[in-house]
Amino acid sequence: MNKAWQGASGLSRIAFGVAGPHATPLVSPRTSHDLILQAFHGGITAFDTGPAYGAGEAERRLGAAIKQVRRDQVFISTKAGVLENKTRDFSPSSITASLDRSLARLGCDYVDALFMHGPGRAELNDDLAAVLQQEKERGRIGLVGMAGRGPEIKAAIDLGIFDLLMAPCHGALSAVEQQRLEGAKAVGIGIIGIEVLTGASAGLRLPRSAADLWYGARAFRQGMFAKPERSAKEALRHTLNAGLADVVMVSTTRSAHLQEALGVLDETDPNT
Repeated sequence: MNKAWQGASGLSRIAFGVAGPHATPLVSPRTSHDLILQAFHGGITAFDTGPAYGAGEAERRLGAAIKQVRRDQVFISTKAGVLENKTRDFSPSSITASLDRSLARLGCDYVDALFMHGPGRAELNDDLAAVLQQEKERGRIGLVGMAGRGPEIKAAIDLGIFDLLMAPCHGALSAVEQQRLEGAKAVGIGIIGIEVLTGASAGLRLPRSAADLWYGARAFRQGMFAKPERSAKEALRHTLNAGLADVVMVSTTRSAHLQEALGVLDETDPNT
């Protein structure tokens, strides 16, 4: 794995995202709890969430589930910069207060990574760098990350404080998008790939639940229905083997779909 992950012993190459319908009444807290533990016992040790998902509900659900395992057995990441009410605030005081609330909901003293949630170029400044370094020194965050998808990635690289980048990573990336990820990797930034099912036929499943409708609406917005070229398993396998993403994010509300992802993890992850 990329050098940014050094020290994260046993980190799985697939992470489970606790977001989307997991932060809404569309999915019960029990279902989220069971899927998180199914992921863990199946070999997934990395879990991601954020305060903007369901006004903190996703963090609460992840926190409740990870009480069942030792803290040092999981890699937990959350976000800051987009608040529970979806407003944006990347000021130092807001980042600190947001982290306070996230740690309380997660029931943790620290997170392994804190991602800035889609900052613009102007928000990637020395004041932000200073507060993130301060939180590192306090031991409340391990690694500093940014979740982004556009030109702000270059600004994040130039700022020189980020250990990780969370960004779309799939077989339909444009040349410019791929170059941005390659630029991040070249300076030692670890990559967490999201939206890995873009272009996969999974987006064409008929909805069987309210949560399926949520995923279908997101797929439509992101153009994921266009020209499916591979199955969901093939898309996941492709991204894991392509060499850009160190870790690939998946999220689902169905046990069977999670089990498919765990099968791909078994094929590719020497730690499982």
